[in-house]
Order: sequence, then structure tokens, then C-alpha cells
Amino acid sequence: MVCTQCGAEMDQTDKNTFTGREIRDYECPSCGHTDWEDCGVALWQVMHDAREEDEAQAALSTPASSAARPTPNPPRSFWQRVAGLFRKSN
Repeated sequence: MVCTQCGAEMDQTDKNTFTGREIRDYECPSCGHTDWEDCGVALWQVMHDAREEDEAQAALSTPASSAARPTPNPPRSFWQRVAGLFRKSN
């Protein structure tokens, strides 16, 4: 990131994802100016949402007698859903 005060390249000082968004903090080594940017949805949030969606679909499609043994969806369709959620949230 370029400093808006002096134009120097800023150093990344922190990266937070606990809110579900990837927030990066920067500090300029030349003038000391600090800034931050929102880089979009955090990867863990995308994965979490995809897994919840996958579990909800499995629960709806599983008969009550076989609810104890859910069949996992093929990995390819899971990853396609992850990619789709990531694209939607950005």
C-alpha cells in the first residue's frame, strides 16, 4: 500500500480475520502514517459458510432412517460451492 501522506511504500503491521473479513493494517516507515484496508471476505468464513450449506443440504436430502450416517458430497462440488461463495461475497 502506498502512503497517502508522503507516497512511500507502507509496511503491513497486522492482519485480522476474526470478523469474517480480512483487514490489513499498515504503517509508513517514512512519516509514521497508519492506514488499513478491507481485502474482502476471510477464507475461513468462506469455508465455514460452504460447510454449513453442505450440511444443511445433506440434512434435507437424508431420510430420517439414515440420518446417523450422512453421505458426504463429492469434494469437487464442495469446492465449487466454496469458490461460488467467495465470488459472491467480494
